[in-house]
Amino acid sequence: MDSHQLDIVALAWSRELGLPDDALRVAGSRTIRPATDTVRFLRFAGASALVGPPWFLDRAAALDDDALASRSTLGDLTRDHGGRCTGPRLLAYASEVGDINVASPLISHVLPHVLALQALCPPDDVAEADLTARRNWFTLLDEDARPLSCAGYSEWQGIIARLGVLTVPEARRRGNGTTVGRLCTNDAMDEGMIPEWRSHPEDLASRGLAARLGYEELGSVTEVALP
Repeated sequence: MDSHQLDIVALAWSRELGLPDDALRVAGSRTIRPATDTVRFLRFAGASALVGPPWFLDRAAALDDDALASRSTLGDLTRDHGGRCTGPRLLAYASEVGDINVASPLISHVLPHVLALQALCPPDDVAEADLTARRNWFTLLDEDARPLSCAGYSEWQGIIARLGVLTVPEARRRGNGTTVGRLCTNDAMDEGMIPEWRSHPEDLASRGLAARLGYEELGSVTEVALP
């Protein structure tokens, strides 16, 4: 990604975290902001940001970025306050439109095909892709109009497109996810947004698909929900 695209992503996260617009533009810096009901630690392009209650910020003051990005560390720091930690999620971004390697794929853009696809997939995979919370669906159908794979995105902060991809188990490792992922990525970029891909560090299949689509891993976010 070029410097302008990096600045756009940094701006989106700064606004999400309630930071100054330029807070994440200096590599090696850490910006801290008090908050009440959540803890977030973000790493992006060499900069970082930590948001949380004052008691948490005091506990975390001496820890480095590697420690704060760890789920176990944030869990330990917030356990006595009933914290529920999620992540880390790796953040990857695409900067270029790519070619579609399938000639004239049969694509649906309607919700019923998304719901039919989800019914064929494991619940954990459905929750991870979270397609019904997105829009702009691209569902690949077979010759009998049965759904094979779907990608969709939702607009975030007006400038980022957050993608999700889901493929039925028997249709995986056949390039179907790549097809819908490319269509969805290209559409988001055509709409003037920067596509974002989130993966668990141990989810090598998701990370591999993102890499094939040209996504570059540039950071991570770890979050704790507080009562």
